[in-house]
Amino acid sequence: MHLDAYDGFLCDLDGCLISGTTVLPGAKALLDYAGDRLIILSNNSTDTPATLSARLKQLGLSAPPERIVLAGTAALDHLAQIGGVRLRLYASADLRAYAQPLGLSLDSAEPTHVLLTRDETFGYSDLRDVIALLARGAELFVANPDESHPGPDGMPVPETGSLLAAVLSVLPDLRYTVIGKPEAGLYHAALVRLSGDPRRVLAIGDNPKTDAAGAARLGFDCALVGADHGEWTDLDHFLAAGRADKRHAQH
Repeated sequence: MHLDAYDGFLCDLDGCLISGTTVLPGAKALLDYAGDRLIILSNNSTDTPATLSARLKQLGLSAPPERIVLAGTAALDHLAQIGGVRLRLYASADLRAYAQPLGLSLDSAEPTHVLLTRDETFGYSDLRDVIALLARGAELFVANPDESHPGPDGMPVPETGSLLAAVLSVLPDLRYTVIGKPEAGLYHAALVRLSGDPRRVLAIGDNPKTDAAGAARLGFDCALVGADHGEWTDLDHFLAAGRADKRHAQH
């Protein structure tokens, strides 16, 4: 896989660049190599681009907000574009703050839409409320379908998909809308920020069900990294292989 053949890179966050507060091997090297050709494209539904950029800076990684596309904020942007949305939002304080200026009516007694993100305070009473709201006709939007993401201690961290699973255990035939990977909308939001040929884009991730499946829908090449699913154990291994391919091509 010759890296210089690509005009753009869409790189996942958790399991590729970081794991919790741990910077993974090759993360800084990839950001330095790709520069503004790289967009961090993540199903993260806790941060905003601004808060994630600041968090990464504390870890020694430079990624300005305009090079970050996240499922949580993308879901809120999408709902704001619909217009007239009365929203029941289950989300972090950062996402709630992001939603405030978007013109969404939050926490209405009779919402038209419910948005699930990775809300660490979500509990049994919230589940009962969601079931009741959906039964009364509210539409369910879900930031991402991921059940978990890799934690720094090797333990999986519950994600938005685990909250969705709880809802579906009660309403198995429920129709709902997913915003994040593998759906195409999140990729299109990233592509408009790249200046190169949209056909010459490489997706980098660690999850076959979201990263690889999403790339396949858009017709992108995909590199999977990580000990569990990847052809490459980490980004260091991936970059070394890409440089080796370049040297091979020159001979």
